[in-house]
Amino acid sequence: MLTEQQFREEIKVFVERMRENKLNWQLKENGRYARESHLETMSDGRNVSADVHILYSSTYQVPTLWFNYFENNGTPIPFDTVVRDILKISVSEESDSSIRQRISHYEHPILGVLYYNIHPCNTSNVMKELKTEKGYLISWLSIYGQQINLKMPDFSKWQ
Repeated sequence: MLTEQQFREEIKVFVERMRENKLNWQLKENGRYARESHLETMSDGRNVSADVHILYSSTYQVPTLWFNYFENNGTPIPFDTVVRDILKISVSEESDSSIRQRISHYEHPILGVLYYNIHPCNTSNVMKELKTEKGYLISWLSIYGQQINLKMPDFSKWQ
């Protein structure tokens, strides 16, 4: 588990390091969360906007990943399209342990609009099993970030 104070300290360092690596992360709401946006190319060749946020879940005491994808006109992309064309999860991968089963569509706790998130209920158990010298947030992102194809630098070089 991670306290909110630890989260705020780690998210600040994380954003600084990401900016050093020329990745577009920013602290928002006085350090309550980090945000990154970029373009994703869908399987049909269209570019869509991706918006990714890292927030703290006080209920589960872990970081949470919130994300959404938008057409050029600002329309959110439907879940089935996100899964098939952006996350590229095939029907054969849709088991109980699939990332698809852990993605929820809820009201964003700060923005108040619908966003996808990877539900944090199992995060604490996953993190207990992970043996690492890296910080909690970086270790967490090495697992959860890759599940939504988040572009990240080589974490093996981080202290």
